[in-house]
Amino acid sequence: TRRGASTRLWSFSPPVKVDMFAPTKALDACRAFFIQQGVNIDVLRFDATIIAFFAFYCEERAEGCSLNAGSDILIFEWGAVDWGEGEHFELNLARQLTFGCREQRVWQLKLTYAYEPTETFRALSNGSRLCPKPQDLDTFRDAVEASEAYLIAKEYAQIGIVTIGFYRVA
Repeated sequence: TRRGASTRLWSFSPPVKVDMFAPTKALDACRAFFIQQGVNIDVLRFDATIIAFFAFYCEERAEGCSLNAGSDILIFEWGAVDWGEGEHFELNLARQLTFGCREQRVWQLKLTYAYEPTETFRALSNGSRLCPKPQDLDTFRDAVEASEAYLIAKEYAQIGIVTIGFYRVA
C-alpha cells in the first residue's frame, strides 16, 4: 500500500558555481554544507536532512572523483541488518567516493536512519537504487521518495536514530 504522495521541495538545477572539497574531508564538508543550508546538525530532521544531502551531491564536488568514471555516486539502500548488536532496520543515503593515486579506495559518506525491527519494517524486502551523476538526481529523488521503505521510514522518523559518518568500504 502507498503511504501518500511526496511533495518535491527541491529539484536539480546545475549550480552556477560548484564548490570542491577534499574527499578525505567529506564529512566535514557535508556538515559545513548542512549548517550553511540551515540544517541543525545536532537534530537531523528527516526531510530537511535528506533534501540537504541531495543538494550537497548536486552542489559540491569531491576533488579527483570523476563523475564520468563513477567515482562519485549516490546510493539509497534499505533493509534489515545485524552488525553484532541485534537486528534493526536501516535506511541509508550514501555518497560513495572512489579516490586515491596508487590504490583506489572506496569510502561512503553515509546518512543512516535506524529503527527497531517492527513487523512493518520486516515486511519490506532489502533493496537499493543508484544515482550515477547529479543530472539524474530528479529521477533518483522521485524513486527514493516513492519507495515504500522511504515512506515508512519518514512516517516513523521521530522514533528512528539518525547518524552521519564517513566509512571505508573497500
